[in-house]
Amino acid sequence: MLILTRRPGERVVIGDEILVTVMGVSGHTVRLGIEAPGGVSIYREEIWLAVKEENRAAAEAAPDALPPAAPAETEHAAPGAPGEQPPGESPD
Repeated sequence: MLILTRRPGERVVIGDEILVTVMGVSGHTVRLGIEAPGGVSIYREEIWLAVKEENRAAAEAAPDALPPAAPAETEHAAPGAPGEQPPGESPD
């Protein structure tokens, strides 16, 4: 583990595309600003661990423990839907 000391306004560069800026320090709390490409996911650790646990639990769930599939939509066209003939008119 790399341990660094940074002051507010100072930065750390990770790889070529991630920039971490110390935005402020208040007591035992540090505010960080993180600039990264759009495809890079950034999570607080507790959120990331919760998501991993939910994914693990879902993968281990028995198929009969899952909710039933949503009912299929009917194929009846709504009145005035494209392709529907108004009442009393016949197709040409």
